[in-house]
Amino acid sequence: MPAAALDEATTYLLASGELTLTRLARADDLDQVNALHARCTLATRFSRYQAARRDLRAAEWRQLTDPARGTTWITALAEDPGQAVAVTHLMHTDRDGVRELGLLIEDSRQRQRLGTQLTGHAIAHAATLRCHTVAVMTGADNRAMLTIARNRGAVLPLPTSSTIDLDIPVAG
Repeated sequence: MPAAALDEATTYLLASGELTLTRLARADDLDQVNALHARCTLATRFSRYQAARRDLRAAEWRQLTDPARGTTWITALAEDPGQAVAVTHLMHTDRDGVRELGLLIEDSRQRQRLGTQLTGHAIAHAATLRCHTVAVMTGADNRAMLTIARNRGAVLPLPTSSTIDLDIPVAG
């Protein structure tokens, strides 16, 4: 996917037949993002943050939408673009050529291929940035993310704690 296309809304088709729009997040999207958090179960939020987060503070959201720190996208259903159903982050790390992926998907939109598509979206963007790796920290029991990462070439280590660190290779 060319870099210019990542700056515009990208459509993805869910297994349910619903069409989504993914666009760059803005600082004024915080209310949508916090409404998404409120619709997610504790288990889903814990899977994303490894903590029982209920919402994001304004300062945190400003950091997540600061281009100097990385890239964040909002995904909504095409029929309701004002209601986020997912948020995706691809953030800088302290490792050269490595970005970290964060993904939160509303419970009712999980198991619809959206996680796979948004991970691909983030990896395509990482390739335009000449990254070689997308890092993921996830729960050892997060089967959906583990499957996505494995299908993208990550080697799954044996779990030694409740979280697993994975490296997804980025094809140039």
